[in-house]
This record gives sequence, C-alpha cells and structure tokens, in this order.
Amino acid sequence: MLTLNRDTLRIGIALSGGGIRAAIFHLGVFKYLAERRYLSRVANISSVSGASICVGLIFETSGNAWPGDSEYLSYTLPDIERLILANDIQLSALCRLPFSPRYWRNRAGLLSSVMRKKLGIAGSIQDLPNYPYWEINATTFETGKSFRIRKDYMGDYKLGYVQRPELPVADMIAASAGFPVLIGPLKLKTSRYTWTRDKYGSEPEETPPDAHLWDGGVYDNLGLEALHKIGRGLDDTINYLIVSNASANSGDKARSARPSIGNLMRLLDIAMDQVGSLRKRELMATVINNGGGLYLEIGDSAEQIALNAGLEPHEARRFINNCLPPDRAAFVADYKTTLESPSQENFELILRHGYETARCNFEFNS
Repeated sequence: MLTLNRDTLRIGIALSGGGIRAAIFHLGVFKYLAERRYLSRVANISSVSGASICVGLIFETSGNAWPGDSEYLSYTLPDIERLILANDIQLSALCRLPFSPRYWRNRAGLLSSVMRKKLGIAGSIQDLPNYPYWEINATTFETGKSFRIRKDYMGDYKLGYVQRPELPVADMIAASAGFPVLIGPLKLKTSRYTWTRDKYGSEPEETPPDAHLWDGGVYDNLGLEALHKIGRGLDDTINYLIVSNASANSGDKARSARPSIGNLMRLLDIAMDQVGSLRKRELMATVINNGGGLYLEIGDSAEQIALNAGLEPHEARRFINNCLPPDRAAFVADYKTTLESPSQENFELILRHGYETARCNFEFNS
C-alpha cells in the first residue's frame, strides 16, 4: 500500500498514447484510483494521443472539473462508456472526409470537428480548472521538440511560448493524436498569438513560422518528460508518479516486399519503442525502485506483476485467481491501435485489465 500521507500526497500521472485502447485502459486505472480515494490526490496529468481523448472526456463529462472519487465511479465513467460505445469517431471522420475538401489536407482538423460533434468535447483550454493541471503533449515538426499545451502556456523551447492560450480543447487533443501518415499534423497559425522566448512570458519573441503539431508519442509516447526529467527527478508539483503505459506491442512483423506505408510505420514503431524503453529504464532506476512511484504496463498479467515484485504465485493467489489470465492480458495488449469504437465486450475487457493492472501493482509493489 502507499505509505505517503494521504493529506500531503500529490500524484502525477503520465498517460501513454495507443488510440482507443489506451483511452479505455487509462479509464480502468482511474477507476482503481477512485476506489482507493486517490483520484482526488491527482495534482498533475500528462497525456499523449489516445490518453488525451481519455482525459478530455473526463473533464467534459464532469463539467470542466476534475471529478471526485465517488462522482467518477457513479457518473463520469458510465457517461464516458456510453459516449465511446455510441460514437465511432474514426468511422465518422472517414465518412465525412470525401465530402469535405477543406479537410483533405487537414485531417487533424476533421478529427477535432468530429470530437466536438460526436463526443461533445467543446470549450477552450481556459475553461479547464487550475487543479489538477493537465499537460497535453504534441511534437513540433519544425523544431523536433515536445510541444506542451497547458492552461498557463503552450509551446516548446525553440519555437517560443504563448501565455494563457485560447485554444479549443478538441484541437489540443487532435494535435496530440495526429499520428503521422494516418491523421497528420494540426497546423497552428502562429500569427494569431503573441509569443515569448521563455514560458513565463518575460521576453517578447517575434512571431515564428506556422507550426505543424504531430502526435506527442513521436517524441515521448509515455508523456513522461512533463513530470520527470532525466537528471532532475520529479516535477516540483508532485511527490509520487504513476506511469500508465498502454502503448502498442511492437512485436515481430514481416516486411512488405513492396514500398508501403506499413514499412514506414514499422520503422517509426521501432524508434518509439526504443525511446520508451530507455525512458522506462531510467525511471525504474531513479524513481520506481526507490518507492517514488509505480509503472503500469498493458499486457502484464497479475501473475507476472507478482513475479516482478518478487512474490511467489501462492503469496498473491487471492488476487491472481480473480484477475485476467495471461492470454487475456496479452489479447488486450495486442488490441489494434485505432480510434474505432470497440464492442461492449472489448471495452469491458480493456477497462478491467487497466483496473487490475493498477490494483495488482499497488498491492504488490507499494
């Protein structure tokens, strides 16, 4: 169990990308936190891609406020489940695309429009609460750096920063989820904003060229850098870090004999997987192994989590017997990275796996 004082606990939670699979997995993690009355102790959230959809839906269904523990369980989670199952945003976007020429070169803009209409994600970033802080991660194509979108500022250290940006929440999410090739970048018209050289707004900056914001997972698919810096440790807004990784399993894959998008995507997956592995190793060595947080990974069965924690299966049998077996956990990990609406069965399975992964890690490692 957590040994930190609940009254002083400030949880930071980094949520990976992974399409609708990741969104539902993270909802399961939040379900466990709510049951343990830790949801109200979340101080800072960093999200990428599908995770940004997850957090956007939580705020939207809770009236642009962070829900309390019982509110999340009784109202927020059931409302989100209904929205996801009733609205296939990927299919809606594909059906609209042939008849919407203005979106042919702006598929991220189309995704934003569909999320507003189908999921009800409306309003501006300035409508969000100050606590917990939500940081949305994208990647600036021009600079190759992590582009952070927060209530107090947005930008990257090479491009510059905008103070208290007025930006639709749906646009923020679309930028974070703009996976290369499939969705593509969200074009940010920089001339609409006043830019500064530093994130605190003390040094004026000339308006930079228009920026193209791509999937934050290209730079950091764990959304980790906003909450933990290599060599610096945890952000000073938090004292406990939870990383929820629902990234796709790169696995083994045969190469197509012909030039294909699949081959290019495979190379990107390999690069992202390697970066994620390096970040995980450093995090485990400096934070997790020292009791400063937990690392949750999709596909880990209850039995595997127990073994990783140094327990014999019989020591954790009462948990393992009630959790998904390894083959079902592997099925969830291999669930396709897509924005398609899942079946009711798959929604419940992915949600359960996220919940059980959180529960077992807390029970066995805290």
